[in-house]
Amino acid sequence: LESVTFDDSTAGPGLRVLEYGKRLKFSKEARSPSYELERFDLPMVFGKIGFTSGRHYWEVQVGLRNNWHVGVALEMVDRSDEVIVKKENGFFSMGKSGFDYYVHCSPQRVLHLNTRPTNMGIYLDYEDGRVSFYDLDKRFHIHSYVGESFTGKVFPYFYLWSKSKKSEALVTNPYLSSFSLS
Repeated sequence: LESVTFDDSTAGPGLRVLEYGKRLKFSKEARSPSYELERFDLPMVFGKIGFTSGRHYWEVQVGLRNNWHVGVALEMVDRSDEVIVKKENGFFSMGKSGFDYYVHCSPQRVLHLNTRPTNMGIYLDYEDGRVSFYDLDKRFHIHSYVGESFTGKVFPYFYLWSKSKKSEALVTNPYLSSFSLS
């Protein structure tokens, strides 16, 4: 289990990184981030540590919120507000928008899930070109990107947005899982 933390230096507008990088909140009152080349122009953020090899697994509490993404992204993705999140643009992610769950590819694929995952497991096998998503509450595999060819560094990737005044935070590694990937 990787200890993933949110990288405040990449956090886009409206995002607040709290509790030593373990919690991510969206707030309309959040400070306007200073301009930095690595910062996103949308409410997106990378994990602090990127990977160039190996197998990695981390967990994220997404709760019951309606607008989020989790996954991995290539270090060199477009960070402007014009970016389209899809695997063809270097984002290997899934998420929720409103009441629907999606895999971010072309065309965007709707996932028909029987339950609402509140705790997600993300598994990266860099050499095998695999990114997999798991519902930790119901203990099942949701989706995998397979046969991808990663070059360069990939980072844990997150998106969070909310209309609510009191939005829930995304939390990394909220508990040590006994979830088995087999």
